[in-house]
Amino acid sequence: MKQTQMWTYIFAIFLTLQSQCSACIWLGQYNLVSAESLKWLREMDGQYPEEMKVPFPRTLYNFIGNAKVEDQVRFLVLTLDQIISLMDAREHMNSEQWNLTTVEYILQDLRRQSSELKECVAQYQKPSHMESYKKKIIRHFRTLKKSLKKEKYSTHAWEKIRRAVITHLQRMDIIANNANKSLERV
Repeated sequence: MKQTQMWTYIFAIFLTLQSQCSACIWLGQYNLVSAESLKWLREMDGQYPEEMKVPFPRTLYNFIGNAKVEDQVRFLVLTLDQIISLMDAREHMNSEQWNLTTVEYILQDLRRQSSELKECVAQYQKPSHMESYKKKIIRHFRTLKKSLKKEKYSTHAWEKIRRAVITHLQRMDIIANNANKSLERV
């Protein structure tokens, strides 16, 4: 191998590794943007008892917590996109219960998080082999949407959605933090 070819290969590898690291640096800022969304969601507190039952896929989050960083980031993107789809049904929201401007701010933050994490995912060379989580999270959000429709987009139904989204964002913060720590070790 010629020396110029060798240096070309080394330079290409360096650039690839550098771009992977810089794309995923945003994981360190994820919690800051997420905290803002959580703050707004908490301020929209409804007048319902704390013990209101809200379905949540805890075992799926436990499973993802032990997955590779690539799968954790893909999961975060998928879940953010599902939350955006769920919350973007503003035409069915009661503007007296939820400030639609606040909902728009939350959606902007969620879209930003999704967009930034998609750039990170694009840096991963191989596709995910853990497709089971994808089906499970999509099924979970489909259940939430059906529940919303079944309750005719009532204030009570939206309160369940708000609480579910808060729980998702809290657990996603933990996953993002763990993924970021794993990337820092590399």
